[in-house]
Amino acid sequence: MDERRTTTWDTLQEALGAYERGDSVRFHMPGHKGRGMNGFWRDELLLWDVTELSGTDNLHAPHGAIAGAQRQMANAYGAKASFFVVNGGTNAVQAMILALGEHDKLLLARDCHRSAVSGAALRGIETCYVSPRYDEARGLLGMVTPEDLDRALKETGATVALITSPNAYGFCADVKGLAEAAHRNGALLLVDSAHGAHYPFSDALPQSLGGVADLFAHSQHKTMDALTQAASLHLGDCRISEDRVRRALAMTETTSPSYLLMASLDWSVYMARRRDWTGQVRRCMELEEKIEAIDGLRVFHDPIGIGVYERDRTRLVIDVTGRGTTGYEAQAKLEERGIYFEMADLRRLVLITTPNDEPDWYERLLESLAALPERSPILTKSAAEEIRVAGNRQCASIREATFAESEAIPLARADGRIATEPIGIYPPGIALVMPGETIDRRAIEYLTAEERGGGALFGVRDGRVFVMKEMGDEHAGTTA
Repeated sequence: MDERRTTTWDTLQEALGAYERGDSVRFHMPGHKGRGMNGFWRDELLLWDVTELSGTDNLHAPHGAIAGAQRQMANAYGAKASFFVVNGGTNAVQAMILALGEHDKLLLARDCHRSAVSGAALRGIETCYVSPRYDEARGLLGMVTPEDLDRALKETGATVALITSPNAYGFCADVKGLAEAAHRNGALLLVDSAHGAHYPFSDALPQSLGGVADLFAHSQHKTMDALTQAASLHLGDCRISEDRVRRALAMTETTSPSYLLMASLDWSVYMARRRDWTGQVRRCMELEEKIEAIDGLRVFHDPIGIGVYERDRTRLVIDVTGRGTTGYEAQAKLEERGIYFEMADLRRLVLITTPNDEPDWYERLLESLAALPERSPILTKSAAEEIRVAGNRQCASIREATFAESEAIPLARADGRIATEPIGIYPPGIALVMPGETIDRRAIEYLTAEERGGGALFGVRDGRVFVMKEMGDEHAGTTA
């Protein structure tokens, strides 16, 4: 039996070594899948771990090798300028918001990553929200449409909109239509495209963002041959200058950037031009047919009516409820067979595939899916539904709530209290409750059920959440 599933390791080195030695099927990030870096380094791992030298350039003031590599990246992504980011897509999303002007007003899509929330708190920017479309029958959160954005911008007077495309399920918005709607209203369009870094490298993939979005962020490590935390930020032709973006990045990015991460970013673009992404799409389409031939399994195909403009066919979303199991239960069963996924939710398994996948991984996946227990189909709620129906009220700004004096109280007793940090399910990291919003009873019930079913919560520690402290409050809790 695989040693990873029979032993609790005491050190990170032991845990990583055990995983590396196992015969693992890796349907999760990073995109190199533990094998795509061949040719990039071998013994160079330690030798290339250097600092700013006369010949290695400086990320925060590039003029040599880093500047040249960033120009090559900008060319690949159709951007006016591109910036290497070594603190992950989180840093890139935060920098997009930090680069905004003093009088800007930010419209956030409700499915934004928690990094956008922290960015709004750091910037202290006035923030409002727009909700993505929702498919109630299938329990799927979709995208913000151009019509939704146009209406929200007119209603709120926001000068900047930030949307997520693709989302964790590989669903993409009509970004060109969103940009047109934003620009019609005199607003900028920012896109968190962490999961879409590979799109420019095949016509079989969704549209790329160059020449469309005003600012957009990618996480090359998610799908390409880059190391974890390797990401990028891209500037379009808009009112924000390169110097302003660079200053915004410097506010939260380390002054000791890893040259291994930066070199892997350069490598990932070089290799993406040579990977057969078109062939990978064909391979996934064939795999989807084989998965759907297994009783009780369904692959999501047609996101009609929820604002989804395109779907990334290299990301597989498998609904397992027809087998009488939840996504979390199926994930646990398949991990016992050495099959690891990017994420699961109550209904589904989500797989990241890349051209680096071994062919036999797909056969092992099919065998393991077919071996799942067969029971009566089940119905489950989803986070998407709760995001749609939760009655959260905005009682304080994101910044005010984030930096307010707070206390920790049991989640079960938090109904009506004002959250001081985002609360939700991770992955994918979408907040059910934003800082400054009241915590709704329905959100509490969903979060509790999700955790009981196997989901991991963020913003909840040891069953407690942090809320704004009230004057004369007698609630038992820990002041933070």
